[in-house]
Amino acid sequence: MWVLFIVPCPTPDGRTARDLYDTRVERIEDNMRASARDLGCTFHRAWYAADGSAFYAVAHWQTREAAQTFFEQWQISDEPGEVAIILEGDVGLVPLGGA
Repeated sequence: MWVLFIVPCPTPDGRTARDLYDTRVERIEDNMRASARDLGCTFHRAWYAADGSAFYAVAHWQTREAAQTFFEQWQISDEPGEVAIILEGDVGLVPLGGA
């Protein structure tokens, strides 16, 4: 299951796209990465728009339940104004894993 997360910025509580990005840089550590892998996350990346208009993340989870378990375990809640979009299909130039 691919999920695209979009947070328009600034958020209603005044945080910028760079603020949201920097929070992840500070918070994501090896134990969190291991937990995500153990629960079936095979891909996760995050970005902020150069113009500051939004924060974006894309994740690939084996199941919705695994993703939910991870979010609960790490006490991760939606950012104000966040939209999560489940993506269907999978076509591209390079497959997951680069093989």
